[in-house]
Formats: sequence, C-alpha cells, structure tokens
Amino acid sequence: MELPRAWQRPDPLRGLDRISWVEVYDGRGGAGRVPRLLRSLMDSDAGVRLEALSSLADRLLTDDTVSEASFCAVPFLVELGASYKVAGDVRDRVIFLLAAMALAGKGFTEDGRRTHRRWNALGRELPRTAPDWLTQTRHAVAQGAPKIFEALASERVACLVALACAVPESLPSFVGGLMGEMAELPGEEMLADAAEIATALLRRSPELLGVDRPKVLGEGLVRPAHQPREVAAALMGYRFALDSAYGDEGAW
Repeated sequence: MELPRAWQRPDPLRGLDRISWVEVYDGRGGAGRVPRLLRSLMDSDAGVRLEALSSLADRLLTDDTVSEASFCAVPFLVELGASYKVAGDVRDRVIFLLAAMALAGKGFTEDGRRTHRRWNALGRELPRTAPDWLTQTRHAVAQGAPKIFEALASERVACLVALACAVPESLPSFVGGLMGEMAELPGEEMLADAAEIATALLRRSPELLGVDRPKVLGEGLVRPAHQPREVAAALMGYRFALDSAYGDEGAW
C-alpha cells in the first residue's frame, strides 16, 4: 500500500546547512543558533522540543517583529509543520508560529531598527524601505503554506472559526444570532462585537460581556489607523484560535 503523501515528504531540514546563518540577521545579530534550534524541534525529548520552540519563536518573532532570519526559516518551518515524522506538539505550534509571522506588525531593518505596517486612508499598505523582511516573510508563508494564509485572509472564516472554537457546549442564543448575521460578511462594528463576545466566552466568563473591554483587533489591542478589516479579522481569528488551543499558556 502506498504511504500517504505526508509520510513521503523528505527530511524537513534538508538544505539547512546551505545557509550561512552567522551572516543572517535576526534582530540581535547573527542567527547562528537558529539551525540548532530547528534541529532540536525533532528531538525525542518533548521538553527539549518545546524549549527549542520557545527560543526559536523569540528569535524569529521578537516582539511581533520579523527579520531576515524569519524569512530564511519559513521553508523549514513549513516542512516541519507538514511532516508526520515530526511530533504533533511541534507541528501544531509551528503552524501557529507561521501564522503569527505572516501577521507580524513590524520588521527589522539591516541596522536593527523596526518598520511598521501602515496603511493610507484607502486601506492600501504603505511601502517600506528595502530589504522589507515583513513583506518577504509574509509572502514566503503564503507561498509555502497557502492554506494557513488563505484561512487568515478570510474574514468570514476568521470570525466564524474564532467563535466556533470559543463557545461553550451550550451555545448562547445571542452568539447564534451573531454568527447568522456574519454570513453577510461583517462590517467594522460586527468585528468588534465578535471580538468582545468571543474573548469573554474563551475565558468562560459571559458575565464580562457587559464590561467595557479592549477589542482584540490589532497591535497592543489597539487597531492601527486605516488597518483593513480583513487584516483585523485575521488577527482576531489567529488570537482566538491560539487562546482556544493553549489558553493562558500561549503557543510557546
């Protein structure tokens, strides 16, 4: 019997040594530790795997900032997330890391400064000075893991999946009504309502719905000026899915 395609994939880290990582910038200097951390994700010890993942996420996504190292690591993360030869606890978290890197709000420049995602009044993203690792990393994720990127880019999917993950077994009627209204693609106010409701349900605290809560729609819980609603929805969907999967532990 032929093995499933996922089992036929080659070594996830093939080609890792072809990159001169000491010359790759990761926001702190050379990314010489990145190859070792990537290899540790395939260690037989779960503790070693998760510690390596935490250190790797800290280097590839430093305070929501991507770098040249982030871009270079994407192909290997894609293979790690797709291969059944890799432990499930790593695959799941690697997928979340790829999603977070695709949604990063900042990118390191060659001199260690940070550039931010910004939009004009028409909702079009403003260009950044090359090398634009923010855009290049996002594009690499879109190319290597298109299903992740497609899900993040879908406003309807982001909202509905977020609520589906968040709600308790007994679905409150107001949530059912909200989901029905979302079928027509929500506007700005609907996104904010979904964020508030799903956040309260995730914490199993429906009583918080009447309290003024920050909306999880952008960096630092504040939506950047002119940020398109599909970007806000993708951020919201990612954060709710992360909270649903790992709760207060976070992904790393």
